[in-house]
Parts: sequence; structure tokens; C-alpha cells
Amino acid sequence: MDSRNLSETIVQELGAHFVQALAQAGPRLVTADLDGMEQQVQELGRRVLGQVVEQAVAAVAAAQPLSPPPCPQCQGPMRLVDEARARHLQGLVGEYRLVRPYWHCAPCHQGHAPLDEALGLGPGALSPGLSRVACRLGIEEAFAPAAEILDEVLQVDVPAEAVRRITEGIGQVAEAAQQAAMAAACAEPELRPPEVGPAQLLVAVDGVTVHTDGDWHEMKVGVVAPLGPDTWTDPATGRVCQTLGPQSVCAGLEAATVFWWRVYCEARRRGLGAATVGLIVVLGDGADWIWKSAARFLHVGWAELVEIVDIYHAWEHLWQVANAVYGPSSAPAAAWVEPLKRRLVEDGVRPVLAALSQLEPPSPDAAAEVRKATAYFTEHAARMDYPTFLTRQLPIGSGVVESANKTLIAAREKGAGMRWSRSGAQAVASLRALQRSGRWDAFWQTHPQRRRPAVFPRRPRPATGRPLPEQQAA
Repeated sequence: MDSRNLSETIVQELGAHFVQALAQAGPRLVTADLDGMEQQVQELGRRVLGQVVEQAVAAVAAAQPLSPPPCPQCQGPMRLVDEARARHLQGLVGEYRLVRPYWHCAPCHQGHAPLDEALGLGPGALSPGLSRVACRLGIEEAFAPAAEILDEVLQVDVPAEAVRRITEGIGQVAEAAQQAAMAAACAEPELRPPEVGPAQLLVAVDGVTVHTDGDWHEMKVGVVAPLGPDTWTDPATGRVCQTLGPQSVCAGLEAATVFWWRVYCEARRRGLGAATVGLIVVLGDGADWIWKSAARFLHVGWAELVEIVDIYHAWEHLWQVANAVYGPSSAPAAAWVEPLKRRLVEDGVRPVLAALSQLEPPSPDAAAEVRKATAYFTEHAARMDYPTFLTRQLPIGSGVVESANKTLIAAREKGAGMRWSRSGAQAVASLRALQRSGRWDAFWQTHPQRRRPAVFPRRPRPATGRPLPEQQAA
């Protein structure tokens, strides 16, 4: 039977089944309100459409030759052990029972169903479409509420643990791709530059703590975006600044030297190294890990590199000195800080250093704060040339990356009582970063469910006492 006749046969059979099911549901439909009607039709659809998928898969299976396929590992011939092995899946439109030939390789001790590969199936009991929806919910909501949404919206009963496994498993695929890109860039730094890029590029970096493996660890966050040429005016200060274009984000639970390769790869995706990029602005606080490596990774090609210390972090250093010298949150402390905040923006670090030199610390601890601040403002003087930066309409506040800390990481991974494994926190962060960077659709077109590794269950709760923190996490 050719494909057209087979399709017509499937349509006729399923059409008759749908009419019969609809006739049986008819009396209940006409006595229900609209909400009840919708729920009953949805339930009816899952029963009928699940059979549509089963019939279509059966047609694909029937068209496949029943000849020994090569083993995916050793490429040797495999032995047929079952002509009709069933696999049960939960799907977007119904429950599926897929029947297909199953083969076995004796030397490798591995089984293989070629039809699974042809259908884009990976491990687990969720269809590719339902896996994608579960992941999308799993990166936005804690896993238990995500499972509840699946049940309420799609009438699919997926346990919270299954949502965790699929989300973290697919997240590990995304992170593996990121690690591969970082390794390639590290092995061959002189990569071919992008053909196009914006005229100006902003790179902002920061860190936020996440509770993993029993302690708090820093998750470093990076934001990359085109800068300008449009401008906006800050209503609070009246400053005019160039606007940011679409943002890309990245996050890593790793050492700074590794994280900079992650930032470098993200910046290259947005045009770093292209001949069109004439200015690269790096924005961050005073952390040593930022400024020790920023130029090494981002000063690429002929573009000008401008490094800017976030103005709000500079102000925090002023407050630390004032509180140590004049008393925490005291009126004299405020009287010393507020004018210097304005002078720092208008004139740079010179008036700040002069004011620090005139202080008379009342204690050794206060003197230490003054020395520390003096070293800080001296070291970063060029990065605090705020008058020049404002004249060029460059951003001087790191709000963009502070916002990423909250929306990318804290909103999902720092909820009350959340405790993560290191791999789980990284997997979810990588998946959220990929989605926020506009690459979600492209990622799923690569069929990540086929490459999903096994994600093991969390260890069981203790017999007595409070449950382990991980049981409430995510």
C-alpha cells in the first residue's frame, strides 16, 4: 500500500472513532458550561489524537526495512530480538503506545530501536514536544509548580521529579555545547572573525551567590549587547545615555579564568572581532577577577576598549569610609558622602582622593578603610573617568547585569529553601541563558532530547527528622 492509500485508511478509521467518541460525549457536552465543555473536548482530543500519532508511527514503522542495522557503537550487525516491542510515551496531544522492531548487539550488550532515532526520541517517557514544554516550565518555575501547570493546562500527569530530570538533562546538553565552544576558542584563539557586528558593543559582568552542594558559591553572570546609536534620558538624573540592543546572557559556576572564555564566546556571537565593531565597553564593579582579564579577552582587533567601574559600587566605597570615620548612617557621614558622589560623577576621582587625604580616622579600623578606599580609587582612576564617559553618552551604572543577576539566576535558583546540586544549578542557568539570548528555537531544532544524559534521582529522604534540603529545592 502506498503512502497516500495508507493515509486515507488512517483518516477513515480515526474519523469513525472520533465520531463515535463525540457521540458518546454529546449528552455531557450539552449539559455543561463552557469550562466543562472545553475540558471534555480536551480530554476527548487526547484520546483520539493519541491514536492518530500511534497510527502514523505504525505507518512509518511498516515502511522501514526489517534488515539488521549497524550497532551505533561498534558498527557491527545487530540481532532482531523483538519485531514489535512497545514503548509508552506521554505526549503533547495524548498517550502513545509505539510498536517497533528492537535489535540487540551481543558484543556491546546494547539494544537499539532504529525507529526511535528516526522519530527523534531520546531517553525517558516524554515525547520531544512535551519535553520541550516541560523544560520551558522547569526553567521558569520550581519543578513542583511546573508539574502542576502541565496537569492543569495539558491534562498530563508528569511528576515533579520527571520535570526536574528532563530540565536538568536538557540543560546539560546546552551546557555541553557551551563547553565545546569554549574549548574550541581556547584551542584556537585566532578564530575567523564574524563578518558583521554592531558599531559598539557593551559587555557587563558580575556575580551572584547560589546554594549548591551544601554551601554558597558564586555564579558569575555576563551580559553582551549592542550599544547605541539611539539614546534615552534617565528621568532621575537627567543623564543621556545610549540604549542597549537585544541582549545575550551567560552564567557559570566556575573560576574566573574559565568564565571569561564563556563571555568571550558570547561576545563573538554578538560580533566581537568584526571589522564593524569600533568600540567595546566593559562595565563591572571593582572585583579583581574582572579587570585582570577583561582586556585580554575583549580587546580584539582594532576596536577601542573602554573599561568602566560601576558608579554605584564606587559610591558604596565612599559610604564604607564615611561610616567608619563618622559613624554608621550618621548625619556627618551623609554630609561627607553626598557632595563627593556628585563630584565623582562630574570631576572623576581627583576630588575624592583629596577628600580622603584630609580625613582624620578615629581608630585603626577607620584608618584601614581610608587606606583601602584610597588604593581603590587610585587603581581604578581611569575606569572612573565619568565626565568623559558621560560626554560620550556611555553607561556608568551596571544595572543591566544587576538585573540579569536577579532575573536570570536569583528568580529561579534562589527561592526560599532552594538547594541545588552544582550540575543542576549550572544546567538550569545555561538553559535559561540560552532562552533569554533568543536561541531557544534554534537549540530545539538540534534535537537535544536525543543527547540527553541520564539524570539520576535525588537521594531519598531520611527515615526520621527533617527532609533533606534538596527534596524541597528547585
